[in-house]
Amino acid sequence: MRLKKKKRMLRRCLTAVCILLSALSIPVSASQGTTYTYTISVNGDWIRTQEAYLASAVYMKDMDLNQPEDLFVFGEELYVADTGNGRIVVQDLKDGKVREITNDSFLSPSGIFVNEEKLYVADPVAGAVFICTHQGEVLHTILRPEDSPLMSSESIFKPVNVVVTEGNNLFVVGEGSYDGLMQFDESGEFQGYFAANSRNLTLLERIQEMIFTRQQKEQLLTRKPRAIENIDISRRDLIYSVTQSAEVSYAWQAAEEKTSNALKLPNMAGVNILSPDVFMDDEWNFVDVAAGPYGNSYALTYTGLVYEYDSSGELIFSFGGRAVSNDRYGLFTNAAAIDLDPEGFIYVLDQERGLIQVFAPTDFAVLTHRAIYDLENGNYEASEENWLDILELNGMSRIAHVGYGKSLLRQQRYGEALRHFKLANDRGNYSECFWEIRNRAIHANIGYAVAIAFVLIAVWIFARVFRKKKTRKYYNSYELREAPESTGKRLLWDLGYAGRVLRHPLDGIYYLKVGKRGSILSASVLILLGFAVYLLDILGRGFIFAENRLAELSPILLTLLYFIVILLFVAGNYMVSTINEGEGRLKNILVVLAYALVPYIILSLASIGCSYLFTLNEGFLLKLVWAVGVSWSGVLLFLGIMHTHNYSFGQTIKNILLTLAFAVVALVVVAILYLVWDKVIVFANEVISEVIYRVQN
Repeated sequence: MRLKKKKRMLRRCLTAVCILLSALSIPVSASQGTTYTYTISVNGDWIRTQEAYLASAVYMKDMDLNQPEDLFVFGEELYVADTGNGRIVVQDLKDGKVREITNDSFLSPSGIFVNEEKLYVADPVAGAVFICTHQGEVLHTILRPEDSPLMSSESIFKPVNVVVTEGNNLFVVGEGSYDGLMQFDESGEFQGYFAANSRNLTLLERIQEMIFTRQQKEQLLTRKPRAIENIDISRRDLIYSVTQSAEVSYAWQAAEEKTSNALKLPNMAGVNILSPDVFMDDEWNFVDVAAGPYGNSYALTYTGLVYEYDSSGELIFSFGGRAVSNDRYGLFTNAAAIDLDPEGFIYVLDQERGLIQVFAPTDFAVLTHRAIYDLENGNYEASEENWLDILELNGMSRIAHVGYGKSLLRQQRYGEALRHFKLANDRGNYSECFWEIRNRAIHANIGYAVAIAFVLIAVWIFARVFRKKKTRKYYNSYELREAPESTGKRLLWDLGYAGRVLRHPLDGIYYLKVGKRGSILSASVLILLGFAVYLLDILGRGFIFAENRLAELSPILLTLLYFIVILLFVAGNYMVSTINEGEGRLKNILVVLAYALVPYIILSLASIGCSYLFTLNEGFLLKLVWAVGVSWSGVLLFLGIMHTHNYSFGQTIKNILLTLAFAVVALVVVAILYLVWDKVIVFANEVISEVIYRVQN
């Protein structure tokens, strides 16, 4: 064991030395220090990590490229769509020789794809996709399908990029085409649209949907989904796409604008399978995407940032950026396209400077890729060792903790994996791991649980059979019994009366109204209990269902929010009922509200407790229990207001709506006063000073 540990430590030291010396082992340009590599920490923050890619070469710097828009690496050749010059430029990566592909049909080639047999060129100005030989001879031209019932006469047909599957099916990106990718077979026949973006309607748009005519809806251009910006295809014929959104400045704008992730991986049905349920760490201005060799992908922004993701959408690295001067490599003035060669070198096209920069992976990147590859191919022990080496170098990396946890999970070392998933805030994998631990515990203790259940049932039956029977008069006259005189016993008595309110709400509320049960003290205790459950509901749920953190919320703000709502409802309802001839007093409203909180208190506690025992698959049960508690409390409050004020059903609805309106107005007034608080204080001081002056004189 000691020898194994020594070998592991020696291997880690050698790995660290290799990574530190990686900059010396790769021929890089002077731009080595112009860009840094970042990743996501376990806290969800951006942190700098070891360099994953270094600028290693520059191509086509002196080729006078004019606004090039795409590049493609095929074998040992680099293809560039020189859009402004209407040509395709090809450079041999071995000997550096350059050749041009020109054709009278090319007007403004903007997208290229190359395979063993053909060269495919998308030209938006020509309105065509050209299928050519590698020398540029046009074999077939795909134009707008005029006779196809699958394409509307109003649809835009300006091909900007194209990819081809192994079965020779073409997927074409159209400029401004919000219907999705256009699909053609090898003969050029239009097959329909694929993987269109969706767009969620805002509240205003939902109202328009209900009241507008069909013609009016068609004129609302802003309701159309955004067009796909660019695509790439992996070795397994999986198509990645990127979509731009409007630049936003505030979080609430981002939540409204960003209804789906910018990077997508649609399946055969066109449904995104790349992190569909969570927001990815991405950008709004992606311009291109490149599929990696083992399920990873690279997305490029026009500012030159490169984001690398694994097959599940987790961010691995981010590097690059915008250059402040034209003579600095590793950064970009206006990035336009990205691609990879078979060895994992990244090629990025700088449109404004008319050149291609190449980034070479360092040993740190290779180590990370090897760990991910081993994990996805079932070599869990090797993956574990590699993740351990990465954690030695960067213990705050979220993807390293997640990857290490996954390798432990696949080896059924659930306890260790659980700790790393929790550290990385990965609730999905934590839930899966917790399910396995819980399943083992259930199988190990099922016999004891059944025995205890039988004992409890037997005790309950025995108690039911042999307990002293209460007279019918005593049971039915519960509400007529005198309350204890002692304050402590009276409090327990009143708190126990909450069960009567739950079982028989109408009778229970009546005796609360007449004052035979309930008090200010018991109501205060219930309100405080409700406050404690309210805090637990927000901050005390199990890790799998903990959506909030204490560091992100203010306890003072939560406290004020709870008690201000209670105060506004009680005061507002009393004032509204006074105007509308309600019979209830201020005390009655407070007591009824407190006892109405009991279902919320009980069922929320049950939901909170179960949050430590349930997994994500059973999460809907927690929501159901919580919703039943809130709904039950709402019904009790409604009945309490109705019987306390002796209102009809309609009068009660009116009373509650007016109470809510009062609360809203009061909050608005308080907000306004808060905004002008300084001026109010100055005004008050001036008034007081004036009064004192006049009194003294």
